[in-house]
Amino acid sequence: MGKIYTKQGWVNWNWIMEDPATFIVMVGPRAVGKTYGVFDWAIDNHCKFIYVRRLKTQLDLCGKPAGNPFRKISIDKRINIVPFQSDGIISFRLDCRSGEEIACGVALSTVATVRGVDFSDYDMIVFDEAVPMAGEKPIKNEFDTFLNFYETVNRNRELQGLKPVKCILLGNANKLSNPYFTGWHFTKTAIRMLRGHQMVYRTPDGSRMMILLLDSPISKQKAETALYKNANDGFLSMALDNAFQTDETNIKSEPIKEYRHIVSVGEIGIYKHKSERKYFVSSQVSTPYYSDFGIQLKMFQQDYFMLRVNYMVNKNVLFEDFENELLFREYFDLN
Repeated sequence: MGKIYTKQGWVNWNWIMEDPATFIVMVGPRAVGKTYGVFDWAIDNHCKFIYVRRLKTQLDLCGKPAGNPFRKISIDKRINIVPFQSDGIISFRLDCRSGEEIACGVALSTVATVRGVDFSDYDMIVFDEAVPMAGEKPIKNEFDTFLNFYETVNRNRELQGLKPVKCILLGNANKLSNPYFTGWHFTKTAIRMLRGHQMVYRTPDGSRMMILLLDSPISKQKAETALYKNANDGFLSMALDNAFQTDETNIKSEPIKEYRHIVSVGEIGIYKHKSERKYFVSSQVSTPYYSDFGIQLKMFQQDYFMLRVNYMVNKNVLFEDFENELLFREYFDLN
């Protein structure tokens, strides 16, 4: 734990940024040094970056003095980072419009409109609040949109012998089922990490590093402040303990031999009981099989729409574990 946090208890970005991973996904309690810390690292290391928010409304707020994400760090470093808006992009510069650029702000929801922009002189992407809150407006095909944006920024750098653009995705523990966990098949890994009290996971090829911030020293201090002494349990769990919103419903252990496989999609297999009108969702995948993206996912949703009805109306779809229920919801756009 000493590497993840500094001696003062904040997120240790000096250690994290030494990792060669291209994509670093960090989810943790609120105000423990995620966004502020990566800003601090980037400024100190003269790393000009792209600052991403999910929605245009969120980005627009960043262009106002009160919503400027660099306001606190400007005060602490005794500098003046000012936002300037133009054609859906915000340029964060020192002092004035002609000053040194620190970052460029874009919204993922409108990223298609900025594809013609040259991002070749940016070395890093910081995607703030990447994990949407419950009830937050969805972005159609959000994970694919994110990957397309990364391609727009990264282009052919690696083919030219350059390092790929480093991408940092930051989020609070809002929804365990979110486009990035699902898109990278990270949902089950995240649950295993939480259960095993594991904070760092790297993919076998080393391209992605997943960090779940647990036991934050800062969170323990914040628990004694006025807001957290007067907050409800759900907010406390999310804001201080990195506990995701979960509402498991139909979890039950079933003998799979009493079922026959009807279809698999993504990471789940769906089975129908041989004599009763009920279904069981397991990690055992077989054929027929649909991919969990693109046209195949749309075909699955259309061909097996009645499974959605059985889950929502008849309540007769059972699940091996909560991970499979989350994936089932994701594949049917129920989250």
